[in-house]
Amino acid sequence: MTVLCAHCGEVAPTPPFLALGDVDQRPACCPGCAAAMALIHDLGLDDYYRLRGADGGAAPDGDERDRALALFDVPELLAAHRQPDPAGERLTLALSGLTCAACCWLIEKAASDIPGVVSVRTNLAAMTLTLVHDRPEAPRAVAERLLKLGYGVTLPGDPAAEAGQRREARRLLGRLALAGLGAMQAMMYSAALYLGAFEGGDEVYAWVFRIASFLVATPVVFYAGWPFFQGAWRGLRAGRPGMDLPVALALGLAWAGSLVNMALGGSHVYFDSAAMFVFFLLLSRWLEQRQRHRVRAAWRRLRDALPLVVRRLDGDRETWVASRQVRAGDRLRLAQGETVPVDGAVVDGEARVAESALTGEPLPVAVSAGAMVRAGARVLEGDLTLDAAAPVAESLVARIGEQVARAEEERLPLVRDWGRVGPLFTLGVLVLAAITLALHWSAGPALAFEHTLAVLVVTCPCALALAVPLTVSASLSAALKEGVLIASPSQLLALNEVRGVLFDKTGTLTEGCFELVGSQRPDGATGADDNAPLLAIAAALEQGHPHPLARAFDGLAPDRSVTDIRVRADGAEGQRHGHRWEIGPAPVDGPGPCAATTLMLSEDGVPRLRLFLRDRVRSEAVPVAAALRARGWRLRLASGDSEAPVAALARTLELDAHRARQTPDDKAAWLRELSRAEGPQMMVGDGINDAPALLEASVSVATANATSLARRAAGLYLLHSRLDALAALPDLARRARRRIHQNLGWALGYNLLAVPLAMAGWIPPWAAALGMSASSLLVTFNAARLARWPSSFS
Repeated sequence: MTVLCAHCGEVAPTPPFLALGDVDQRPACCPGCAAAMALIHDLGLDDYYRLRGADGGAAPDGDERDRALALFDVPELLAAHRQPDPAGERLTLALSGLTCAACCWLIEKAASDIPGVVSVRTNLAAMTLTLVHDRPEAPRAVAERLLKLGYGVTLPGDPAAEAGQRREARRLLGRLALAGLGAMQAMMYSAALYLGAFEGGDEVYAWVFRIASFLVATPVVFYAGWPFFQGAWRGLRAGRPGMDLPVALALGLAWAGSLVNMALGGSHVYFDSAAMFVFFLLLSRWLEQRQRHRVRAAWRRLRDALPLVVRRLDGDRETWVASRQVRAGDRLRLAQGETVPVDGAVVDGEARVAESALTGEPLPVAVSAGAMVRAGARVLEGDLTLDAAAPVAESLVARIGEQVARAEEERLPLVRDWGRVGPLFTLGVLVLAAITLALHWSAGPALAFEHTLAVLVVTCPCALALAVPLTVSASLSAALKEGVLIASPSQLLALNEVRGVLFDKTGTLTEGCFELVGSQRPDGATGADDNAPLLAIAAALEQGHPHPLARAFDGLAPDRSVTDIRVRADGAEGQRHGHRWEIGPAPVDGPGPCAATTLMLSEDGVPRLRLFLRDRVRSEAVPVAAALRARGWRLRLASGDSEAPVAALARTLELDAHRARQTPDDKAAWLRELSRAEGPQMMVGDGINDAPALLEASVSVATANATSLARRAAGLYLLHSRLDALAALPDLARRARRRIHQNLGWALGYNLLAVPLAMAGWIPPWAAALGMSASSLLVTFNAARLARWPSSFS
């Protein structure tokens, strides 16, 4: 007979575990559940099992329990979630494992008698616990007790700003729902009036319908439409009337004019037009808000993937510390299922890690000693020990956040122009409305008012204002989803004008994984044993150099007698027994392996050893180069490497031109020369020596392995380790520019056509509201299509 655990419901072994002190001798599946049952019994809360019934939840394992409790030992983590309270402090915690009201009852009862706890309140729907306490140790004690009971407890992952955004979105959605319901009801009442259903003796019913329309439309205008009145007042107070002014004026006139007309016994009311106007305008604003938050949501998903605590190794002892306390050089241990908190190098262990949260690649990759892993990667199988390369704030995820903020802050020329033209557009609409009122005044005030209202309603500054920002936002979202971070939207749009590409070689078109394939002394000696002392000196000079060439010496034992090592852009130098040793590019190409990169080790300026290194071409470099060439772009290569390997790579990729032994200033100068002769150029690089050229280029792209300086200099950044995205970026730029032209063309064409018709009196207010809203919606939907841009990076 199968015996189930009385606490969690899992199958219990034979014989089962028993809780100490439990007079009913209820079975448990494990010591953890038995301990939880004993605690519940000791607290006198056995009614929990009666209230709960047969449902239950499993207790977290030891590692999860230790990790959760470690959060409460770091005041900096708790500070973000604390709020002052008259009785002390209020702390909100996130819960898991709650299944019914009995769970809430148990948690509140179990936590309420802990010293320092003033009150405990659980929310089953939100899975949260609000704790008011007057002792600093109370939160950890509560968490420890809840973990022992088998519930999960941790700190909320969302900061206050995101909560405010959600509240704003909910409020806007509520206004939209009210406006939709009100517009439908008002239209139903007004339809009968438009059709003349109450003519010929049924005027009392016409009054009833007008009053009903007034009662329905009033909250729509003044509650759902309040953001437009607020925006109009804000613009007037700042002396810069915006697009909200004609909207608010139209709403106010439609409501007030209808009320006055109804009071004077007139037949024309526009409550339905005002309500419908608010609904469609709010619908456009809601869609705009969703589109604008897409990039932020993508960044939040990356940021929220990082753990709050991690195990740091201090000798043989493991200590849980906050991820933000990790510094470069700290040794960390990661077990299966954990997420890497910082960028680092694996020093021990083998594992399969998933980087889908960062790169979008669905397949896990195998890593072992020597491999680099990035913050946000999740260990699927195995265990790893790694050395942190930098703090959390300098990880790739953090840099993505900085560049997302940079992209959001950038103002495109068209957006800046609209910022200057917008107030003039608004004033122009008001002037045209006044002209319309004067033109039709002779036909009667009521008719003149109707035509004036139609002019105010039909104009669509929103479509003009949204045409560019929404398209850019959709482009950022689509690119980030496919593994390309756009830090400068203007550079993305500039891709349409590019005439050529200048590539760096090492680490860009090649893998940047050099291996030492040979060495030769001036006397012709090539044996490894003969050159071993000199190779050790070279290894000592290169061990701290960030260039990929230096990694070819990592497997060699360095000469410890080399001191005062100084890293240079073109190599390194140091002192050994009173002599100056230096390593750098060989001054001239000499005999050696075909297409090998050649370095020279010198003592006091005298050549001592020629070193031959070889790198592998990226597998995707050939098809990417072919795709860019098919667009009519001219492809060139600039490298600080020697002539032989540069020329060999240029032949392999069929490039139009190449230059070897280029300094950073040489690359930037060549790029300026090409820009003057042909037009805008794109630069693709990864190293410190590429930064001047990246800054000089009209479009600059940093690869996934780029240095910090190169990333900051670039306007576009590849998150994938491959170059395939380069071939797809021009297509995204073309689509983005086409969407902008479509949206601007439609918005301008609509206003040029609709405004004269409204001034002529051919468009009633209800049709004007529909046309204005439809124009904004069309622009929004057209821009949103770009966010669903099909992937072509695979």
